[in-house]
Amino acid sequence: MQPTKIQFLLNRLYQLNPPTRIELTLDRIKRLLKDLNNPEQKLSNVITVSGTNGKGSTCEYLKNILKEHGHSVHVYTSPHIVKFNERIFLNDHFITDDEFETLVYEVDNANNNQDITFFEFITAVAFLAFSKQQADYHIIETGLGGIGDSTNVFNKPVAQILTSISNDHLEYLGPTLKDIVRNKCGIIKDNTNIIISKQTFEVMGYIDSELKKNASKKLILSEDYQVSQEGNNMIYQDDFGLMDLKMPKMKGKFQLENAATAIQALRATGLALDISKTSEALSKTELPARIQEITKGNLRNHVHDENRLIIDGSHNKDGGKELAEYLTTIQGKKRIYFVLGMLTSKDLKGYLENFSSLVTEIKAVKLRENFYETDEIIKVAREFGIHTNPTKNVASGLAQLALQDPESIIVVCGSLYLSGAALELNI
Repeated sequence: MQPTKIQFLLNRLYQLNPPTRIELTLDRIKRLLKDLNNPEQKLSNVITVSGTNGKGSTCEYLKNILKEHGHSVHVYTSPHIVKFNERIFLNDHFITDDEFETLVYEVDNANNNQDITFFEFITAVAFLAFSKQQADYHIIETGLGGIGDSTNVFNKPVAQILTSISNDHLEYLGPTLKDIVRNKCGIIKDNTNIIISKQTFEVMGYIDSELKKNASKKLILSEDYQVSQEGNNMIYQDDFGLMDLKMPKMKGKFQLENAATAIQALRATGLALDISKTSEALSKTELPARIQEITKGNLRNHVHDENRLIIDGSHNKDGGKELAEYLTTIQGKKRIYFVLGMLTSKDLKGYLENFSSLVTEIKAVKLRENFYETDEIIKVAREFGIHTNPTKNVASGLAQLALQDPESIIVVCGSLYLSGAALELNI
């Protein structure tokens, strides 16, 4: 099959010659943006979203609430799940191949063969795209999210969100949880609104220490804004008052926290939110691979009608905890099986310990070179008493498990990349 235009461009960009190890510095991106006449300085009402878990969902809630209220919005997120275009949203559409091609050549000419990483290059493409089509708001999800993250180039964001922070990207932001928090907080500016979602007691202590000299207004979940579920409604409350809202469409208790954090960020900027429009936005917001139940598509051909099939991109200890809590609520008398693969940079043991008494069997997959060998997954899973054996790919794993137990719950999980590969099969 011939590569598409965007695949051809991406294959070239993946071969950029970055430093041997990714050096988290702003020098390269600032140089490139300057050579592009600083497109980031033309963007108004910037909201940055940093953290470990929940960033993508929070960005999506922000986008849909704003659009429901009639505002134009550009959004930059990563990574993508199925198509690369998902990373750059231009108010009413993902960036097209033609738009992307034009911008890549413009950025490439400005870069003039100087050292740049793939993420820095794509960040410059996104900011240049945004500057050419002005919008009311700009939602920017950080990459690794550290002090040297290439999105850390905005001096006056109107709000900055810290979603749940936990151990991840230790090789770049660590080696300790305290180091990770320090890096995540390093993107926070003075004279903004800081919205802090659910954190552990330990992490909140580190955040307090890092931001104690920052005079910006800090708004903390469960202290300055609250959220709960009452029946089929989401109840949100802050100093501006109470909102009785529809439940978010996305599954999991943590989605209430992500939605509430988005609402607080927008209200903190002075935006008046209509309850009906906000409800509508929450009830239709969805993202692939966030506890996504597959009810139709080609993937269903590999399982039985009575199998429940879920795709979830969780890939760290806290993400696994949220998935385990959700599965517990829907399990009933059904057995639960996983098709699982994971990047070697992730904490496989920390992830799997959430499922020691929940999962009956795992089919282990090695998606590509930087994924755990299936033997390694088998070894770790068996430490938790989970029967595990290898399978060659997602489709094969699904078919084997469905044959064993045609009324079970089967979950593809452990990696956003594995989730993306599964969803590509579903088209």
